[in-house]
Amino acid sequence: MSLGPSKKRSSVSLATLRDLDPRVRLPLALAGGGLLFAIATLATCGGCGKREPAGGDTTAAKHAGGDGSAPLHADGVEADAAALRDMLMWHNAKDGELEDLATLAAHEGAIGLVEATSDPALRKAAIKAMAYARGWAQLPFLAKASTGKDDEEARLALESTIELATRPRRAEDPEDSNELRHGCAGLVALARDTARPRPRRVAAIRALRMMPCPPLEDAEALPTDVDAK
Repeated sequence: MSLGPSKKRSSVSLATLRDLDPRVRLPLALAGGGLLFAIATLATCGGCGKREPAGGDTTAAKHAGGDGSAPLHADGVEADAAALRDMLMWHNAKDGELEDLATLAAHEGAIGLVEATSDPALRKAAIKAMAYARGWAQLPFLAKASTGKDDEEARLALESTIELATRPRRAEDPEDSNELRHGCAGLVALARDTARPRPRRVAAIRALRMMPCPPLEDAEALPTDVDAK
């Protein structure tokens, strides 16, 4: 006994349905007249068509390397930090508004900001945002920048250092003890260098007097020759 045309059209295998877009599986299965068969195919789909909410925990973990590995490009190559930067966030921070700088600092972290200084277009914004990044990992960079040839950059670095020095001490401070020690040593060297511009030395001394730096190894205290008379 031969099947009619309508019966032949309904003869769709389970394997075929599995290969189809989940949005067309149910209509196709129902069109074949097999409601139970449609239910079965949907059961095999499991989590088909479900997506993580934009910016959800899973998505964020992948972009942040939360599984312990670096993020990957489509070709499987590890993505560098520049590829993951939110350029709109960086653009907003260039105006130097506190809220934008603090948001950038929270997003990039101290190390991310230091890495971003290799890009001339982002360097000044990164230095400004370092004032609001947690910890002291950025301090050695700021101390080095404060002794550089670029007066504007040195001024920004010292302003960020002073801002860091005025904030309340946090629980993570001991975790950056090495960076704190190296940064303090760089600022002490600047403060004692009489060949350096007076404004830089004054700013370095001001920051040092407020920071939890390790005790000076020698008996020499911070210089007083730049103090107001």
